[in-house]
Amino acid sequence: MRTFFSQTIAATRPATERSWIPGLPHAVAAASTWLVYGASACVAGLLMASLVSFVMWLPLTALALNHGEPLQADAVAPALTPNAKRALFVLWTATAWLAAAIAR
Repeated sequence: MRTFFSQTIAATRPATERSWIPGLPHAVAAASTWLVYGASACVAGLLMASLVSFVMWLPLTALALNHGEPLQADAVAPALTPNAKRALFVLWTATAWLAAAIAR
């Protein structure tokens, strides 16, 4: 019988075929703007960081990790290196703060 706790544990361990998806650090980067700019600017930063993340930053990172070759439909996505994770977090943070400053 499945319980809430057993499903929670399963949800915290990503599947190996999707482990390259970095999670939600862009939400943490956007939430940091709350204290400086307020709630509405924080939400604007989160929305912009989310949109830009999945439209621009993640595809460019996957392309770079695949040595400039486009990913094949049946190929396994390349694993994020620690430097790629750091670069993505810097890009997310810059995007969130810029969007929050503009929305202010």
